[in-house]
Amino acid sequence: MNTLLTHVGRLFTSGQPVSQDVDVLLGAGSILAVGRSGTLAPTADAETVDCQGALLTAGLVDAHTHPLYGHPRLAEIEERSAGAGYAQIAARGGGILATVRDTRLESWDALESGLRDRLHRWLHWGTTTVEAKTGYWLEQQGELHAVRLLRELSHVAHLPDLVVTFLGAHALPGEFVGRRREFIAEVAGWSRAAHREGARFADVFCDEGAFTVGEARQLLRSAREAGLELRVHADELALTGGTRLAVELGARSADHLLRIGAAEVAVLARSGTVATLCPITALTLGRTPPARELLAAGVPVALGSDHNPGTSGSTSMSLVVWLATTEMGLSVEEALTAATDGGARSLGLPDRGQVVAGKRADLVLWNTEHEGGFAWNPELRPLKVWRAGTVLPHYDAH
Repeated sequence: MNTLLTHVGRLFTSGQPVSQDVDVLLGAGSILAVGRSGTLAPTADAETVDCQGALLTAGLVDAHTHPLYGHPRLAEIEERSAGAGYAQIAARGGGILATVRDTRLESWDALESGLRDRLHRWLHWGTTTVEAKTGYWLEQQGELHAVRLLRELSHVAHLPDLVVTFLGAHALPGEFVGRRREFIAEVAGWSRAAHREGARFADVFCDEGAFTVGEARQLLRSAREAGLELRVHADELALTGGTRLAVELGARSADHLLRIGAAEVAVLARSGTVATLCPITALTLGRTPPARELLAAGVPVALGSDHNPGTSGSTSMSLVVWLATTEMGLSVEEALTAATDGGARSLGLPDRGQVVAGKRADLVLWNTEHEGGFAWNPELRPLKVWRAGTVLPHYDAH
């Protein structure tokens, strides 16, 4: 059965002027047509949804998250707010390794319950696609189980679509201190199994205090040979060469990029690698991503919440868009493009991210009549959310 969305007050989609007073016809999970109000011809049994002049966009895409873990590191977060640094906390056993210890002890039932709750909250804020990383086990059985769980939940109709990233090289676990080469060889050997279990991407934390460019190159090459596409945590804490490595290896995305300069921006501009920026984490580290410089150079930009237990508890891409406009200097059009089409490009998903005929019908009707609402209200919420053409009942306010 088709669905006709009528009286859309404003339609925002990247690369096109904003349209006013339009209808959108959905069918078989896709957008069938977009046209002036009253000009589309639905089937006789089509359901009609009156959008009452509200704003319609593509479903938001969160292109960088760490959603599967035991508990947030709240005491540590308080310490950082009082002046403790990232490296200082990590040096005494905090940071990622604290979450690894905690997550390894948690039951899988409890982990799945927490994950489902977070995923519901992503939809609550209008996000229909979420990139989801492993990385809090750092041992084979746990990492592969995490891949399987994330892949299974991607097929649940009332949750966001998940794009699974294998992040076995998130940190060096305590049991491998003094045995870095052995750990790197082991993680490289897990890549093929991670691909079989449903991961699409592999990622490496290539940065100061994590993994070197040489180590990351070895890991990412192994992952690529195993059939995984590549993403890189790059140049977040220091300028170590992660961005250049991402381009060298043809990574789909280089993420964070808080320490890059004009030379790295130029390298990205000559590549097909997307720059995925995470403004919440950037602010916690006292940095501003070079968003304006990247866009001026023609580099495609995506946005991510970087939801994780240590620096970002948010699942709201509305907040991320607001921060992109208020703290990163993007226009609303640029920020929304990065949160929709940019995110789809970062994840290699050409079937979504725009409201045009032929694209997947991941759509959000917002509680505002104008896209400027995103720059005014960091808590902007949806009226309705569609995933693959099906409205999610929780959001059916009419």
